[in-house]
Amino acid sequence: MNERDEQEKLIDAGETTEKLFTRTRSRQYRDWMRVGVYLLIIGIFTLLCWGKHLDRFENLVLDGFLRSESTHRIDPSIVLIKISEQTLREIGSWPWPRRYHAVMARLLSEWGAAAVLFDIDLSTRAEPKDDQDLAQVLRKIPTPVYLPVDLKPQKERKFWIHGMPVVLDKDEGKMHWIRPLPEFVKSAKGVGHRHVAPDPDGVLRRFDPFWSQEGETYPFLSIPVGYDFLKRSVPSSLEWKRFMDDQGKVIIPWTSRWDEGFIYYNYADLVHSFYAVQKGLNPVISPDEIAGKICLVGVTTREGSESNTTPLEIAYPFLGTYAHVLNSVLTHNWIRPAPFWANLLCLIAIGIVAASLFMALRSSLSLLAGLLLGLSWFGFCFLVFLKAHWWFFSVYPLFLILILFIFSAVYVQFTATREKSHLFHLATRDGLTELYVIRHFRLIMNQIVREALVRRESLSIILFDIDDFKKINDTYGHPAGDMVLKKVAAIILSFIRKRRPFREIDFAARYGGEEFIVMLRKANLREAANGVAERIRQKVETTRFEWDGKTIPVRISLGVAMLHGGESVPDPMVHRADAALYKAKQTGKNRVCTERD
Repeated sequence: MNERDEQEKLIDAGETTEKLFTRTRSRQYRDWMRVGVYLLIIGIFTLLCWGKHLDRFENLVLDGFLRSESTHRIDPSIVLIKISEQTLREIGSWPWPRRYHAVMARLLSEWGAAAVLFDIDLSTRAEPKDDQDLAQVLRKIPTPVYLPVDLKPQKERKFWIHGMPVVLDKDEGKMHWIRPLPEFVKSAKGVGHRHVAPDPDGVLRRFDPFWSQEGETYPFLSIPVGYDFLKRSVPSSLEWKRFMDDQGKVIIPWTSRWDEGFIYYNYADLVHSFYAVQKGLNPVISPDEIAGKICLVGVTTREGSESNTTPLEIAYPFLGTYAHVLNSVLTHNWIRPAPFWANLLCLIAIGIVAASLFMALRSSLSLLAGLLLGLSWFGFCFLVFLKAHWWFFSVYPLFLILILFIFSAVYVQFTATREKSHLFHLATRDGLTELYVIRHFRLIMNQIVREALVRRESLSIILFDIDDFKKINDTYGHPAGDMVLKKVAAIILSFIRKRRPFREIDFAARYGGEEFIVMLRKANLREAANGVAERIRQKVETTRFEWDGKTIPVRISLGVAMLHGGESVPDPMVHRADAALYKAKQTGKNRVCTERD
C-alpha cells in the first residue's frame, strides 16, 4: 500500500468518525425530544384529569363494575311496600286520603315493624279529620316513623291589575324546603331529605348524605333510619368525608335491579292480609314477615312517583334509592373513591412506566408491554373494587397508555424510515462527492437502458475525468484534491435534471478516483455533447478553485456516447464513451469528444 492510499484511508476514517459523532449527537437530541413529548402527554392528561374531562368514561366503567359486583349482600331487615298500579286499581287513584296512610302505619306497628319510612308528600293540608287521624296514629304507635322533606324551586307569586302583573315574590326559581305539616313532623321519629341529582349523563350514581339550604341541614332520609335501627348515632358530615368524592357526594352501591334482591310486598296484599288476620283467615302476608323489619312505603308507578336512570336500570323507582342507601348503612358496604391526589399520582406513575417501556422496547414488544400494563392496571382496579370497595380511576391511565403507545409507534416508524433512508443513502452515495456510487449507478443504468429500448427513447452518457489530477494531489495535497472533486461534483449536479418526473431526471456517479459518469435521458449525441458536456467543461474551466490562498487550475476531458438501436445492455455504450474520453486525452485534453470523432 503506497503513501497516497494510506492518506486517503486516514481522511475517510476522519470523515467517518465525524459523521458518527454527528449522528450520535442527533440521536441523543431525538431521544431527549422523545422524552419531552412523553412528559408533555403525561402533563396534558394530568390537566384532563384535573378538569374532569374524561369523568364520563370513568362513570361508565364504574357502572360496569357495579353491574358485575356480586359481593354486596342484601340485608334481610329491609322490606319494600309498593303502591303499584295493581294497588291503585284496587284501592283508588293517587293521591289517597290521609286515613289510608294512618291505617298502614297502625298495621305495620301492630305487626311489629322496627321502623317505617313513608315516601309520601304530606306538605299540604287535606281533610282536617284525615290529617288529625294520621297525626294521632303517628303520635301513639311505638314504631318510629320517618318522613321526607324535599327541595323544590320557588314558584312566582303574582296577581294582575289592569292586565299588568304585580310580582309578590321575586325569588322565583330559588330552591327551598318542602316540609311535612308541623303536626306530622312533631309526631314522626325523624325527617330527612330526598334530594338527589343525576350526573351530567342523566344517570343517578351519587347522593348527598347531608344537604343544607335556607340555614337548615337534613340527612338523606335512609341514613337516620338505618343508624337508629343499629342504635348508633348518625355520623357527622366530617366522618362521611372518607366515603365522599371530590364533589362531596357518596356513591350509591347499587346491588340489584328493581324487583330483585330486596323483599317486596304489595300495599294492597298487606291491607288484605291485615283484615284477614282480624277475621281469623289465612293472610297472604304473615305478620312474622313484617316483625322486626324496616318497611319502606312509597308509590312505584311511573305516573305517581319519581324514577331515575341508574347503572342497573333505565327507570328505577325512588323507593329503591332509599333501599340501597339503607342497605349500605346496615351492611356498612360503602364504595370509597380514591382521593384525587392518589388518582393523579397513579396516572403520572403509570405514564412514566409506560413511557420507559416504550423507549426501551421495540415496536412489537412495546405493544405487548402496553397491553399488559393496561390490563394489569384495569385488573387491579377491578379487584380492589370487588374486594375492598375502593374505586380508582382506570380510564385516564388506559387512555394515557394508548396515546403514549401511538406516539411511540409513530416515532419509531418515522425514525426507522429515516434510518433506512440514511442507510440507503450511505450505501448508494459516494461519501465525498455525494454522487451515486458506480455499483448502484450500474443498476439504474441497466434499468433505464431497458426502458429506453422499449420506449424507443434516446439515451446518452458522458464519461470524463479531471486532467492531471495526480499533479494537483502532489502539488497541493490530498485535502485540496478532495476539495476539487467535491466542487466538480457540485458543478455536474448543477447541469443535470434533478427536480422533474422520474422518467425525465438524469443521473451522475463517481466512476473512479477522479472519473465521473453522467447519464442523460431523452438526449441524443449532439444534445449531450453540446448542451451538457461542453457547458460542464466550460464551467469547470472558468470556476476558481482556491486552496490556502492559491488558485488551482482545473480542466476536464469528456467522452460522449449514446445508446444504439438494438442494444439492451449499457456496456457497449460505456466502452464507446471511454474510447471517446481516451481520444480527448490524446488530442490535448480539456475538450469534448464523441463516439463519432
